Amino acid sequence: MKFVFPDAREWKYIIESLATIVDEANFVASIDGLKLRALDPGRIAMVDLYMPSNLFEEYSVEQETKIGVVLDDINDVLKRAKSDDKITFEVSPGRLIITLSGRAERKFKFPLIDISGQELPSPKLNFTVAAKMLSDTFRDALKDAELVSETVKLKAEEESLWLIAKSDKGEVESRFSIETGSLVEIDVKEGAEASYGIEFLDKIISKAYRISDILGLRFATNMPLELTFDIAGGGTLRYLLAPRME
Repeated sequence: MKFVFPDAREWKYIIESLATIVDEANFVASIDGLKLRALDPGRIAMVDLYMPSNLFEEYSVEQETKIGVVLDDINDVLKRAKSDDKITFEVSPGRLIITLSGRAERKFKFPLIDISGQELPSPKLNFTVAAKMLSDTFRDALKDAELVSETVKLKAEEESLWLIAKSDKGEVESRFSIETGSLVEIDVKEGAEASYGIEFLDKIISKAYRISDILGLRFATNMPLELTFDIAGGGTLRYLLAPRME
């Protein structure tokens, strides 16, 4: 198995985003592409990555292969990447070989780890709200909410989306709409509100916003929140975050 990606820095953002949820995980390489689906240890959040084979400069997989890795190991390698480096992943018996190719060719070898467990199914959820908005705008609103609370409420009505935080310390409210330019689109089949932990949201958004300027959100009253970042070329990084019940 071998695949080559032209921009090591973009992989750095992807791996950093995955590492906010899990420490170690199985990548699954198939003929169609590379995917990863994993739950955090507390089963509060799930991350789902898919990168089709055409996203890679070179992609060669003879049969479906599981690649069990410690994400911090890959992250440490990618911190050493230069701005013009391309990255190559190869699997030889029991080892993952990562090559950074630029002015010099640098190889890093790590043992593959055995991560047992059943494959996670994709949850079937009925969302009543779907919106797309600027990733950095949502990140900034979370930073504002952090000033007063550890929990944030998402609320959607008609053409607007609110992010609200309340506690004894105070209250912060951010409103997003198409007219102000913060929302790209919104579809509210039924008004909804749900609360989520800011710590997890902030971890996810603070890393993943670099992957895509646009963030997709879907939720319903007291249901999980789906966050989707599109990777240029057809890939997807998606999160599901369990609600906080008030």
